[in-house]
Amino acid sequence: MPTFSAIADELLRTLLAYEDGVPDEQIRVIFGARYEQLATAINELLGANRIQLFTQGNALVYKAIKEETALKFEGLGPEQMLVHQIIERAGNRGIWTRDIKLASSIPQHMLTKTLKILEQRSLIKSIRSVVSKSKKLYVLFDVVPAKSVTGGPWYSDQEFDHEFVSELSNFIVQMVHAHKEQMMDLAAIAEKIRISGISKIELSPDETELVVNTLVYDGRLEEINSSVLQLSGYAVGKKVYKVSKMTDTPDYLTAAPCGVCPVRHQCSEGGLISPATCPYLTDWLDDRTTTAERSYSMNIVETTDLLNTGNRRGSVDMSW
Repeated sequence: MPTFSAIADELLRTLLAYEDGVPDEQIRVIFGARYEQLATAINELLGANRIQLFTQGNALVYKAIKEETALKFEGLGPEQMLVHQIIERAGNRGIWTRDIKLASSIPQHMLTKTLKILEQRSLIKSIRSVVSKSKKLYVLFDVVPAKSVTGGPWYSDQEFDHEFVSELSNFIVQMVHAHKEQMMDLAAIAEKIRISGISKIELSPDETELVVNTLVYDGRLEEINSSVLQLSGYAVGKKVYKVSKMTDTPDYLTAAPCGVCPVRHQCSEGGLISPATCPYLTDWLDDRTTTAERSYSMNIVETTDLLNTGNRRGSVDMSW
């Protein structure tokens, strides 16, 4: 790396102490009467890719570039530097190629080449948004993309991870049920999830509560009444949950094939498509009938066995 003049070296060391950069007004205060000498030092550092200038509101800001990063910038032209700065300003939400083109006014063929060079130097990286999978966004190489872009822990390769959500949900229910009091507060649930390592990404308190609330809506967990919590020794205001009493009553209305039939709006009595001629509805009704008959037969057998046993033991009240 090049050797700088004394005042350029002092300016660089000053800027390195401020990660987010230093406004021009603050630089004036720091350097006082020597501020007028900084023009040469600034050009010196700009030429070596050790600082960058940008505006924040109406203020001019100076920001240092670390030495290892500066090596990656070595030999880059003004177009590459401009594109890098545009991507940097986009932060962790990223920026679409079209928006980079609009902000830089660089022709498409040159922009494509520039983005490729910056990626090869590990200065930027491309990501995909769960909202629009066809859109390629760019962020700085070391930036962690926002969860609103990647979908957070619930998405894997831009697809909703049903298997992980199901596994996590079952884990929470089993954990609450196995707890000594068969109830757990939200903080304890979050801590157990963290320790277990079931999630490769650390869940925030809001994300943990989102899963727990979903389990409440699904009828698998229920939040305990505050008056009951006081009797159990929990602090007032804490959210504490227990496993719901599950019922296995079949919902024949939502289980019928009609609910998901793609041509249900064309189905009518006596029409070309009708309930009377629907093979799916016929099969479904046959299954229900077979299940009911099997259940009825089992009840008859169990009742007969009970009566026979009772007659032998003389202990069954047959007055009913």
